[in-house]
Amino acid sequence: MMEQLAKVLPKYKENIIVAVVFKKHFEWYVAPKNLWKMDYRRLYSIWKALYSKSGRSYEDFERDIGSYEDFCAKRWGIEILDSDTASHFLAHLFKCRYSADELRLLRTMARDDRKNDYDISLYIDFDSNKMYSMFPKPESFENFVPEGWTGRYGDFTAMIPYDKRF
Repeated sequence: MMEQLAKVLPKYKENIIVAVVFKKHFEWYVAPKNLWKMDYRRLYSIWKALYSKSGRSYEDFERDIGSYEDFCAKRWGIEILDSDTASHFLAHLFKCRYSADELRLLRTMARDDRKNDYDISLYIDFDSNKMYSMFPKPESFENFVPEGWTGRYGDFTAMIPYDKRF
């Protein structure tokens, strides 16, 4: 039995809304933002360099972040999220799927000070190796796309099929 992440509600800058295209199929997912940094090798090495630059030891780093294997284990051993690993990754997020109707209803019911929980953060197209981010800076998801992918920061709402908008 595969471990599946429990369904979570969108929460600004924590549980983010992601548009996913995979095998010509469009889905909305809501899941913790750290799962969506596509290249964990790059993310891990940047964190390691930041620790080193701040004068902290490698032991501090491993205690806080864990070994590379431990780090990847938090995402089911998936180092690089791309079209080769998308099926495995999305299977773990099966319960995290939302319909446009569900998101629309939740956003309508949300208090005014929680409406930005329903801002869309990422658009990942596994069929054409493109990722777009509208997540607030400095969290640069576009810098963590795999080799051969295009990562951009900017508005992608026009790419969302009309019947999937909320």
